[in-house]
Amino acid sequence: MSASASHGTAKRKTFFSSKDVVGFLFVTPLLTGLLVFHLYPIIQSFMMSLQNTNGVTGVYVGFSNYQWIFKDSQFWNSVYNTVYMTALSLILNVSVSFLLASLINSAGKTRNLFKSIYFLPNVVSTVAASILFTFLFYPSKSGVINSFLAIFGIKPLQWFSGTATSRLTICIMGAWRSAGYYMIIFIAGLQSVPTELYEAADVDGVTGIKKWWYITIPSVRPIFAFIIIMDTISSMRRFSDVYMVGGTGGNPGGTLATTVLFIYRNAFTGSQMGIASAAAFVLFLFIMILSGVNNLLINRPNDL
Repeated sequence: MSASASHGTAKRKTFFSSKDVVGFLFVTPLLTGLLVFHLYPIIQSFMMSLQNTNGVTGVYVGFSNYQWIFKDSQFWNSVYNTVYMTALSLILNVSVSFLLASLINSAGKTRNLFKSIYFLPNVVSTVAASILFTFLFYPSKSGVINSFLAIFGIKPLQWFSGTATSRLTICIMGAWRSAGYYMIIFIAGLQSVPTELYEAADVDGVTGIKKWWYITIPSVRPIFAFIIIMDTISSMRRFSDVYMVGGTGGNPGGTLATTVLFIYRNAFTGSQMGIASAAAFVLFLFIMILSGVNNLLINRPNDL
């Protein structure tokens, strides 16, 4: 046997060793779970989107369900509400969590105490938070927030009950719950910024605000990208809070009717599983495209 042939044989022998078999055995339970509980339901859901079905029996109708939802005004209203609340949530969650992280990161010995306090709302369930905020933002003068605003001469607002304020109030409640979680992630990113950058800035006489703007923010750009993508996905899948506050109709006036609520209403109230599955796939594609665009726009090479 020639040297080249023996070398090729040795390569073939080491390509799939016993260690690889052991590794595959370790990941087999995870792969099995992904196939059974993720991949199969996705494929089955897509098949249902091509049928007129109640979830048990159905007739193949091709892409008629997709054509139907694209012509349905309620679907487009749900898309508008979802995008609107996603934009509001991003503004509130990212700005509030980063501001809190910047303040707490410079708090010194009391840092851990403040982290615990601001993280606590994240462990509160959506149902409990909805009940609490419904009480706090009660639309009459007896509401806690309206009573506070009355001190400054502001008339009572409708909050959850008004079509002009319901989406903003939902986003405020969402920011109260999730800002503490994103704050912890921001703090981890802030603590990884090299201190040499701040020391060099001190030598050059750079002020605190300029250091924050030109050093801190660019240094945690990957954290911004991660949080924006995660909050976008979470906001696009909003359901529990709007369901608790506005019911299946997304009241008042359908302003809280999100795309997931549209899917839920058609699937479990109207028994239109095909239409619900089609809307779910449209939402999936929209989230995937939006996440990709966010990643391209935000997670660019740092120019520091």
